[in-house]
Amino acid sequence: MLSGTTLVRLAFLLAAVAVGSAAIGAHLLEGLLDASQLHQWEVATRILFWHAVGLWICAERYRGPGTLMLISTLIFCGSVFALSLGAPGFFGLLAPVGGMGLIASWLWLVVVAPARGSFSENAGQNDRT
Repeated sequence: MLSGTTLVRLAFLLAAVAVGSAAIGAHLLEGLLDASQLHQWEVATRILFWHAVGLWICAERYRGPGTLMLISTLIFCGSVFALSLGAPGFFGLLAPVGGMGLIASWLWLVVVAPARGSFSENAGQNDRT
């Protein structure tokens, strides 16, 4: 399992890639891609950014769900970015796999997050992951 520090760094890297992806979509791809492809690019960019934030949240205390979130984000966003650029249709089979992993990572957090009290009250306790 990846360390908390590694997950934090990867979260920041994914956020930077998401910002770059937004810029590419807004400035370079408009006019090159049709509306459907551009929409796919935008969806992948949004999911990438939100899950970079999710990964950051997970990094120190919830490394199991965070690792699943990282892998699933790469699968989902990678396949949708590839499809938007005209990759073969089999890449479309990967997106649901990544999407299910993303859903599973959030549901895992539902199970392991503290039921009562603040996160600061529970700091240092085993995260059950």
